[in-house]
Amino acid sequence: MMTSSASVKVELRERTDAYVVATWRRIMLLVWHGQATVAGVERSRALFQPWAARQPGGAAFLVVVPRQRTGPPDEATRAAMQRAASATGGYLKGMATLVEAEGFIAASVRALMMRLQARGTQGPAPNIFRTPAEVAAWAAAVLQDREVTPEQLAEAIRAAREG
Repeated sequence: MMTSSASVKVELRERTDAYVVATWRRIMLLVWHGQATVAGVERSRALFQPWAARQPGGAAFLVVVPRQRTGPPDEATRAAMQRAASATGGYLKGMATLVEAEGFIAASVRALMMRLQARGTQGPAPNIFRTPAEVAAWAAAVLQDREVTPEQLAEAIRAAREG
């Protein structure tokens, strides 16, 4: 299913009450609505692999953690995240997480996520960001795609979330 705004076309791959998986350009978005779950991590991984393998030059994976307060993932979800981060193919150019919240708690979450994601990964290094502009600069460089801009990435995330 496609959803679009004036400037971006986003393809919705799967939508549940807990998450949305969508693609924009050569980026797969896992946009959480609340707490991360094993099912969301495993489904996004299953959807990413065949899609990314078809992308010329590979693809990136972006997890978007919502602004509202959520608890840390449980042990099973953390294990699923580590499996997803370590089971990569040559088509995975990078993984990133956008923690949209601000303040001390959000900074602590970003620091914790860096430690969790870095442990045991064999693929590209994980990246934790706080703004779409930071993610866009990273993604444009990783994918060598100058058309990934902060405004369009923010719009793609919005379209995925609302689509």
